[in-house]
Amino acid sequence: MRRLVISRAVAGYAERFFSPDGVHVEMGCGTAESSRRIAPARRLLVGLDFSSGALRAARRAANLGGHVQADIGRLPFRDASLGGIWNLGVMEHFEEEKGLGILREFARVLRPGACAVLFWPPEFGSSRLVLAPIEAVRSVLTRRRFRFFPDEVNRLRSPSHARRVLRAAGLEAAAIEFSVRDAFIHLVVVGRKPAS
Repeated sequence: MRRLVISRAVAGYAERFFSPDGVHVEMGCGTAESSRRIAPARRLLVGLDFSSGALRAARRAANLGGHVQADIGRLPFRDASLGGIWNLGVMEHFEEEKGLGILREFARVLRPGACAVLFWPPEFGSSRLVLAPIEAVRSVLTRRRFRFFPDEVNRLRSPSHARRVLRAAGLEAAAIEFSVRDAFIHLVVVGRKPAS
């Protein structure tokens, strides 16, 4: 799914919302499997993750020209230095207040007019509709809580919820989309740093 469907969606949003030059960072890149189709053009694409193991795996993504081990809540970049940010399946793992702090940090490091493209699972996404019943049945049968993924404590409830979160972080909503493009798994939230 990541290589066939989601990676195409990621590349499409990158072409739509990222400038053709500058430094663009995947915040919480993991293996960077979903980002391999982004064309570097004149961009320097960088994978950032807290895990050294994830960064070792991300080195197989030929389009990434750099790798940084860091905490996305305390980014090692200067103010207004990045041409774009993206991530997939990251924001939902942070409590709402911590997530808001991370978004404010994104706003700090983005250049004016630059975007953060966030693939953020909503409460109503297709993966939840398919996986939640399986998790429930397996939990009952094994008498132990079972989850396919780490707890998602900060899923979006609606597009208006996404807009409120962006606004609180100092970003404008450039787009909020829920579509077949990524099999209705994520609410794609694009926040733009105001130009002024």
